[in-house]
Amino acid sequence: MSNLHWSKYREQGFFLGIKFLFWLHHWLGPIAFKVAVYPVVLCYYLKNQSGRNSIQEYLELFTKRYPSSGIEPNWKTGFKIFLNFANSAREKLEAWFVGIPDSQVNFPERAGLHQLAASGQGGLIIGSHLGNLEVCRALGSLTKVRVNVLVHTKHAVKFNRMMKMLNPLSQVRLIQVTEVTPALAMRLSEAIEAGELVVIVGDRTPINSMGRTCEAEFLGRKAPFPQGPYILAALLKCPVYTLFCLRSTSGYDIYMEKLCDRVVMKRGDREGHIRSLVEEFARRLERYCHIAPLQWYNFYPFWDQQK
Repeated sequence: MSNLHWSKYREQGFFLGIKFLFWLHHWLGPIAFKVAVYPVVLCYYLKNQSGRNSIQEYLELFTKRYPSSGIEPNWKTGFKIFLNFANSAREKLEAWFVGIPDSQVNFPERAGLHQLAASGQGGLIIGSHLGNLEVCRALGSLTKVRVNVLVHTKHAVKFNRMMKMLNPLSQVRLIQVTEVTPALAMRLSEAIEAGELVVIVGDRTPINSMGRTCEAEFLGRKAPFPQGPYILAALLKCPVYTLFCLRSTSGYDIYMEKLCDRVVMKRGDREGHIRSLVEEFARRLERYCHIAPLQWYNFYPFWDQQK
C-alpha cells in the first residue's frame, strides 16, 4: 500500500459527486438525494482502490481491537463508511449554511461551554475526522460565540463570503493555514482574548514538511499525530478541549471534554509534555471511534503515511 502523505490523495472526483448530490438535494429534495447517492458513491468506491484499502486496514485493526463489536471487515462495511461520508457531506453543508435545530443536538457539556463564553475567555478545540466536526457550527449558535476553524483549503476566503451571503447570522469563520506563522498566532491570540473559539483537527499530520509529529497508539498500532495543535495552544495560553460530534438516530451527539487548562512548555521536557497530550487525544479518539466505528472518514493510509 502506498504511504503518501494524506494531502497527496486527490478526492476531487468524490467532491464533484458530492456537489452534484447537494444540487439534487437543494433543487429536488431529500428523496432525489437518497436515490442518487448510491450510484454516485458506488462509482467512487470502485474507482478509489487506495481509499478502499485504507478503510479495509482500519476495519481490520478495529475488529482485532474490539472483536465483540459485531463489525465485519468486508467490502459491505467499507462501502457503508463511504456512504456515510457522502451523507455527512450533505449534513456538513446544511450545518454551515442553514444551521442545526437545537432539538437535534444532544450536548451534555453545553453548560461548560456557556460558562466559558460567560467568562469572556476563549479556548482551543481539537477535533478530528471522526463523525462530523462541522456541526461545531452549533457551538456558535448555542452561545453566540465566534468560532474560528483552521482549514487546509485554499478557498477559505471565498467560502466565508458565500457562507455570509447565504447565512448572515453565521458565527463561523474559516481560516486557511498550512503552518503556524507569527502573524497567524497573533491573529488567533486576539480572537482568544476576545472570547472566541479556535478549532483545529488533531488527526491530520501537517502539510508543511517542517511540521512536527509524534507517534501514539491508536487501535493497537502506532500512528503519527501532529504536534501543531498543542504548540499553538501553548502560544495562545488558553484552555484546551477535545470535541467529537457523532451522528445518532435522533440527530447529533456532541462530546466536549477539557484536555488541559493550559499547555505549558517546561524547559527540558517540551517533547514529553506534548507527547502525553497527543497520547491522551489518541485515547479519546479511539474511545469515540468505538462508539461510532462507521463514521471514520480518513480515506488514506492513516498508520503508514509519510510527507
